[in-house]
Formats: sequence, structure tokens, C-alpha cells
Amino acid sequence: MRVGVTALAEFARSRGDLRARQGSAALAQEGVARQREWQRGRGESYLREHRVRAAFGELEVSGRIDGWDPLARLVEEVKTTRGDATALHAHEGDVHWAQLRLYAAMLALADDSLDALQLRLVYLHPDVADETTFEAIESRDDLIAYFEAACALLAAWIGLVSERLRARDAQLSVLRFPYADFRPDQRLLAKHVYRSLRDRADWLVEAPTGSGKTIASLFPALKAMGEGALDRLLFVTARGTGQRAALDALGRLAAQAELSAVVLTAKERICFVPGAPCDPAHCAYARGYYERLPAARRALLEGGLARRGRIEAVARAHRVCPFALSVEAASWADVVVCDYNYVFDPVAQLTRLRNEALRPGAGRIGLIVDEAHQLGERVRDMLGVRLERGAVKAALREPGLPALAVKRLRSVDRALAALARNLRDADAADPPASEIAKPLALGRAVARLCATLPALTKGMEALPAARQARWLLPRFERALDGSAEGGYRFLASGAGDAFGVEAVCTAPGGRIREAMAPFHGTVRLSGTLTPERVFQRVHGFAGDAGFLRSDGAFDPRRLGLFVVPDVSTYARDRARTLPTLADLIDGVRRTTPGNCLVALPSFAYLDAVADAAGGANVRRQTQRMAQPDKESFVEWLSKVGSEETPRAGFVVTGGMFAESVDFDSRALRAVIVVGPGLAPRSPQRDLIAADAARRGDDGDELAYRQPAMTRVAQAVGRIARRVDERGLAVLVDPRFGWPRYRGFLPPRWRIRAVPARRVPAEAAKFWSAPGSDVAYSGRHASQDQDHLHGGPGHQQL
Repeated sequence: MRVGVTALAEFARSRGDLRARQGSAALAQEGVARQREWQRGRGESYLREHRVRAAFGELEVSGRIDGWDPLARLVEEVKTTRGDATALHAHEGDVHWAQLRLYAAMLALADDSLDALQLRLVYLHPDVADETTFEAIESRDDLIAYFEAACALLAAWIGLVSERLRARDAQLSVLRFPYADFRPDQRLLAKHVYRSLRDRADWLVEAPTGSGKTIASLFPALKAMGEGALDRLLFVTARGTGQRAALDALGRLAAQAELSAVVLTAKERICFVPGAPCDPAHCAYARGYYERLPAARRALLEGGLARRGRIEAVARAHRVCPFALSVEAASWADVVVCDYNYVFDPVAQLTRLRNEALRPGAGRIGLIVDEAHQLGERVRDMLGVRLERGAVKAALREPGLPALAVKRLRSVDRALAALARNLRDADAADPPASEIAKPLALGRAVARLCATLPALTKGMEALPAARQARWLLPRFERALDGSAEGGYRFLASGAGDAFGVEAVCTAPGGRIREAMAPFHGTVRLSGTLTPERVFQRVHGFAGDAGFLRSDGAFDPRRLGLFVVPDVSTYARDRARTLPTLADLIDGVRRTTPGNCLVALPSFAYLDAVADAAGGANVRRQTQRMAQPDKESFVEWLSKVGSEETPRAGFVVTGGMFAESVDFDSRALRAVIVVGPGLAPRSPQRDLIAADAARRGDDGDELAYRQPAMTRVAQAVGRIARRVDERGLAVLVDPRFGWPRYRGFLPPRWRIRAVPARRVPAEAAKFWSAPGSDVAYSGRHASQDQDHLHGGPGHQQL
């Protein structure tokens, strides 16, 4: 096994505290240039970037020494930082000294005449002639002993990992599907997932909600791992419900194999000391973290499936930070389940999840993206950022900022003020948003400020505005750098302190492809990816990725799907059609043998409709619901009560209750979606539409219709989630029958146009008619394909 000196030094770190990283803003090329300048004028015996190599058993360690003078017996390690060098040494000096000692030991191993060496650790500033130096003299025997101890520590751990991997692969190679058999649709999906991860291909897969796609994708991924075609797997989701489904499936599979899996929970949710900084002065779980990490890491990985509760228990037992422990364990786990942002957010992504520097056979990592219908919107949100004068001024008002940081913050404020003067409308107190060219002067000011960011770290915990700037500015700088690729447009809006510039990500596909490129095969899964051409384009895979649509064990007779074309939900018509809509909802509730979900496009419309529909046993989604209230809502709607009138939940389309959440579909039997829920016209979405039109696409389709109609299809997916269940969906608005809207609904659906006054009677007929109560076989599904878009008694839309 080959390992670099830096990776070995970081792994062997056996003392020190966990702290917020003291990042250096010096770019690699800046560091090289400053180091060469500092080394200029050394004697002929002085060697720069001197390569060294040494072995310990089957472990081969290599690296390049920044400076080595054989005559002076001097070894130098140079770090370049704009931050406080003394603070950086206090926080990261253990690792820096470990690198230096390993380099010196490798020199001693190569030359028996070196009985002692002088070690010099140097911190340089990239812009000024400033240096901070630490020195020590160490004997040959001490250096070699340190090298051997570090190598032995890593070799022992790698030995344990390798032994477990051999046992894992043997068990996974004979892994059995945890149910009696695959359904035909699951077998087809499993084949595509296996081939994608084996052959490093990219696939987009649509499979109905409730069709068992999670287990049908994880099973072949683990089989590929067991057969040597894959090393590790990342399963990423947009919401916590997707994580729970993945962990439940992994739990069934892990019962047959020695499998390690870790779920990553957001730092702010899993922190034992909420609000406290990652600093040993404020958190006991940060003090001495590296001394207790090895035992905690081993305990967590030996236990198999590491959900949040188990991570917290192990972290408390060993007194270490639970988030840092979960990230460390994830770099060694076979399967990692986490949110999108750990892969796709360029600032928050965890590159160490790949762990290729240390772990043998860790390079072939498969990626499964669940709930992929949300991927484009989520990545747009990650990449978009707004910089306002008020945020800059708030940071300037905080005491204790270094003079250089103050100077460069003022430079950013002046650049924003200049933009505001150029765009000011004398007649408007709050001018509308307007598109501007890439703000080059602002970009230069932000870049200079970003180079100063390490100086903002000192005392930042007590300065909320400085903390916000520390998070915001790198994102804005990245957006400015990325705009040359055509993925960004810029808006200016507001007045006074509220004036700001917003970088709008109009085309997230480039970032999505960039983030997915290192993986050994990718699969994007969802129940709503129709039409696939739209999603492939949004994800950056237009024309060069495979697509599979699986209809699952779907019997079209189990889903009654009505479109109500005579009730308009346009804002101008809502008051007029409200009584008719209320009667329709009441009729569906009276005829449905179970609970009902009513999804509306806004909270204001939700309240108006819920007031008009009235009746008993009604609950509403409210803005800013607390977590216990959310859980109570799902539990309440997932049970059939003893009340005479079935329960009804009024929710917002696209909110957490209409998408991704798992109600018990044996209790929830009907969904009424009121209106397509198009987002209001906005400058941001208009930029997305205009950018798409420039590329030859339908701008309104990408910016407005696709997000809205995907949420509609997701809401319908809350019912009839099992092959033996039936459900009724009512889509209220004439636009649902128009081709440019209907094209986003899955082709497997049989859709009938039913006038509002006939809906209760037709609903009663649906529930009383004989329906399929058993799994619908692939053979029968194939025979009935001609009826998916119509048939006897159905009005073709």
C-alpha cells in the first residue's frame, strides 16, 4: 500500500483538540511562489522539493520535503497562510510537526550517518515579508521510532479494515434478496443499477413511489461490491424520509453481511452543545478529541449500521464530537447515507468521504441519487447567493476585526454603493430587480476580501455578522468565477442598506456533472421524472445518459385519476369557484373509505379553502411548524379514526407533507390537488427561462412548469403506495388537461376528465367497482399497455 506523508501524519495524530479549521486563503500557486522567494539565495547544497521514500513492511510512504540541506542537516517544512501563524500552529501544529518528523525519519533511514537532524517549521505570509519559525533537534533513533510507530498504527488499522473487507465481500457475493423474490419491475431496475455501477455508466431511472426502488437499487450495488466491481457506495437524498427508507433497506441487507454504513446528520442537528463553537474552550467534546478518536472510530465501525442514535451514543461514551466522528467513520464505511449538499454543494461538500489517500481499494465509489426530481432545484439553491450592503455594514460595525479585514470590507461596500448609484431610479424608493452584467469591480473587491478571511476567524464566534460574511463571501466569489461558463446571471435590487447583488444559478447541470464525474457509476432515481428529456437537460446529461422507466407492479385500475376541467384556480377566479371546490372536497371525503389529503399552492388559498370546506376532523399545515407538530400531523393522517367523517389534511403543494413524506397509504386513500401550483413570476425564474431559451429550450417549461408539475405528481404519489392498495386522485384545474402540463404526468396513469358536479358520484363508483387487490404481474401490465392513456368509459384528454 502506498501512502503520502501528509495522510499518514493526519491519521497518526494522537493528541490535540478539535477546532474550527484555521483555513489558509493562500492559493497553491501563491504558496509555491512565496516559498521560492523565501528560499532564494540558499547554498548549493540546499535541495528544494526533495523526494523521499521509505517502507514499513508492505506500507510504502513517500513525499516531497520543502527544504533539505544535507551539509547543515536541516529539514524544513513550509506553510503559507494569511491567517494568524501562531494560532494556526496552536491548532494544526501537531500535524505539521508530524509531517516534518516523518520526512526527517525517512532521510535518517536512507542515510546511516545522520545521527541527529535539525527540524524547522516555517509559516510564511504570501503578501508580506513575514515569517514565524519553530525549531527543534531530534536524534536519529527518536525519529525512526516515531516513523515506525506511525506506520504501525496505520498498518494495524488497515489490516483490520482489509480483514473485514475480505469477510464482507465473501458474504456480499452470496447476498440474497431479503424478500421472497423480485417483482419483475424490481429485477429490471436491479439489473440496470448493477450494470451502471459495474461499467461506470450514468442512468436516470423513473420507478413509481412505493415500488420498492430503494431496496432494488441498494441490493445490486452491494452485490457489485461483493463481486469486486465496486468498493464503496454513497446514497444521497433530498429529505430525511429518503434516508430512513435507505437505512431500513440497509438494515435488512446488513443482517446477511458484515456491512458498515454511516448516516450523516447535519452538524447543527447532532451537536451536543448547540450554538457553541468547535473550540475546546467551549465544548468538552472538542477537548482532547484526537486522543479519543481511534477508539471511538473503531467502536462505531464495528457495530454495523450507524444511525444517528448510535453515533450519538458512541460519541458520548468516548466524549468526542458526534458530527466529526460521523464524518471520520464515513470515510471508512462501506455505505454512506447523506444529504445532497455533502456531494453537490461546492462549499459544504466533504471531499474526504472518498478517502483515497489512506484506504486501499476505496477509489471506485458508486453514487445513487434518490428523489432526483429535486436535484436541479436543490443545486440551484446551493449555488445561488445574494450579497447586500447591510450584511457588509453589519460586519464593519462589530468590534475587534483586524484592520486589513475592515479595509477590504469597506472596499466591498464601496463597490456595492457604486453599482447602486449607476442603477438608481430617482422615482423609486425600492427599485425593482434588474439584470446586470457580471460585476467585475465588485468581484475584484470580494476576491481581495476572501484572501483576508482567515483574519476574520479570530474571535468570530462572538461576531455573528462576521460569521455570516465568512460563510457568504466564498460562495459569492465562486459564483463570480463560475459565471464564465454561462451558469449564472446577476440581479441588482433594493435601496440603501437593502441594496444587493444576487448571483442566480440558471443552469445547474454543469455543477451536477462536475460533482458526479469522480464516481464509478451513478444512478438518479425518482418516481416522477417525466418527461425524461427535461430532467436529463437540467442535470447536464442531455443525450448522453441512459433512461429507464419502470411502471412497477402498477395496475392502472388501482388508481382513480380525475381531472376537473371546469373549476378554475387562477387567482382571479378563486373567490368565484370556492363554493364549487368546497362541495367537491366534501363529496370526495364522504365517498372515500379513508383519509384525504388536499394540496393547495399557497397558505392563503389553503386557509380560504379549509374555511369554506369546513367540517370535522380537519387539520392544516401552518408556516413554521415545530418538529413535534409535523410528526403529529403525519401520525394523525396515517390512522383511520373512529370518527364518522374521515380525516382531511390541508397542506401546501411542494411542502413536506405533499412530497417525500411517507403516510400510511392504508389510511390515506385520496389526494385532491388544487391547481398546478406554478410559482409566481419572478426575476430569478425569468432569468432561468431566458437562459434556457437562449440555449434553444422552452424557458417557461424549465423555470415554471417542470417544478410545479413534478410537485403535483409527487402529491399523487402519497396514495396507493403498495401493490395491494387503491387510491383516488383528483386534479382540479383545466390546465391539467392541456398537453404542455399533461406531459409531466407519468404515462402509466389513466386519466379521466370529470366535471366538478360529477366527482362525488364517480368517486363512489370507483370505490365500489371491483379492482385489483393483488400484485399486478409484468405480463399483465404489458398486455394492458394500450389502455394506459384511455379505454372503455374513459374520456381521452
